[in-house]
Amino acid sequence: MIKLVYVIVRRSDLSSEAFTDHWLTRHGPLVASHAGALRLRKYVQSHLFDHPSNEAMRAARGMLPPVDGVTEVWWDSLADFQAAYATPEGAVAGAALGADEATFIDFARSCVFLTEEHPIFDRTGGEGLGAEALKVTYLLARRNDLDQPACHATWLKDHGPLVTGFAEALHMARYVQSHAIAPELNAGFQAGRGYEPPLDGITEVWVRSLADLGRGGETEAGRRASAALVEDERRFVQMDRSRCFLTREHLIFDHTG
Repeated sequence: MIKLVYVIVRRSDLSSEAFTDHWLTRHGPLVASHAGALRLRKYVQSHLFDHPSNEAMRAARGMLPPVDGVTEVWWDSLADFQAAYATPEGAVAGAALGADEATFIDFARSCVFLTEEHPIFDRTGGEGLGAEALKVTYLLARRNDLDQPACHATWLKDHGPLVTGFAEALHMARYVQSHAIAPELNAGFQAGRGYEPPLDGITEVWVRSLADLGRGGETEAGRRASAALVEDERRFVQMDRSRCFLTREHLIFDHTG
């Protein structure tokens, strides 16, 4: 499968409450109504979770501030994604979604890119995470002196196992890396709506609760693990173009099962 990642910044004339309400209660059902025409398999909204940990993660890395949220949409394949928008029904559906997005999204400060997921670990035992789960969402731009393949290789082959080794100390439940693919299509998204440049990927780390997130910083092992991860991230992440913040997921639909 492939996954489209839509990094969303709200329009400046909307309050965070109005933005959240529109995105979740109006746009979400609108996307669901067009799932068939666009061959959408799964759709998740991840809304910014306001907490002091966001500033702590940002400051430790010298990052940009959080955005309002992230949309993720899955297709069975890149060919399916392209074919869906090439049909008359897909074109109509895409236009309807785009028109609605314009009412609550600031395109010039948002970005869109296609990815392929790399699951690193899942310690949930297949039981799911529950309503209190939170997700550390890491929007990743590669270091200026690295090309994308080098960034992805370091991230996957070196950093992934390092995170796995610290999963217990930091009470991590699940970890997925999503690496950017299809650069020509991503550049087309940017040009079509005036988005910001596409990123190189997104890291997502789930914890079962806010309490679990805090427990990682309560032990010496957890504090050392956190420091080691930040140090290793600097090998492949351009911190001043990346972001790290907490979100809470809203599953709008899942037709993959």
